[in-house]
Amino acid sequence: RRSSAPTEQLAMLTVNPPSAWALLHDIVPLEPGDWVIQNAANSGVGTAILVLARRLGLRSIAVVRRESLVAELQALGADVVLVDGPDLADRVRAAVGGGRLRLGIDAIGGEATLRIAASLDRGGVAVNYGLLSGQHCQISGRELVFRGVRLEGFWVASWFGRQSPAQLQRVFGELAGMLAEGALQVAIAARYPLARVRDALAHAAREARGGKVLLVSEPAA
Repeated sequence: RRSSAPTEQLAMLTVNPPSAWALLHDIVPLEPGDWVIQNAANSGVGTAILVLARRLGLRSIAVVRRESLVAELQALGADVVLVDGPDLADRVRAAVGGGRLRLGIDAIGGEATLRIAASLDRGGVAVNYGLLSGQHCQISGRELVFRGVRLEGFWVASWFGRQSPAQLQRVFGELAGMLAEGALQVAIAARYPLARVRDALAHAAREARGGKVLLVSEPAA
């Protein structure tokens, strides 16, 4: 059945939205009311996680590097937005109170992974899907040995290979429906014609670009 979702959004459907869906469904069993924490929360995957978490009845903590992102992420559904720092775990525990926090999602690596892991409950899982810092993931012996926190990796291409055609159809159908409703969308920072592909690549390499950079076909003369 033909989808009524925007064409540009459908063009991006196979990467960020299914990554967010899988991270919330296939890593740790979650129940409505549970908490989830993630860093790089303003990324394409991060914003999709916020929308999907709210839809699932989960409570979310969005970790960012800039205070200026707080209002934007709260509007997307984040219950708590925190600026990353050495005392992140203490601030997370204060925000969660007695709630259950068993899933931490990390896109950065390095010490950021360690801080996400330290924020989790005993037996929680920190899952890494990116290395924005360019550094290997770090996790302390205290978390691994004494608190039973696990570190896992996630790559959406591998996840696709483990799913049946029927399951993929169900997931993409749900996500495409959300795109059509306007409930889910990936931010677009800029559009470039194919003739300006080098400019598009340079733009995509910028930090804090505010969304995806798309190549679009030029109208026929």
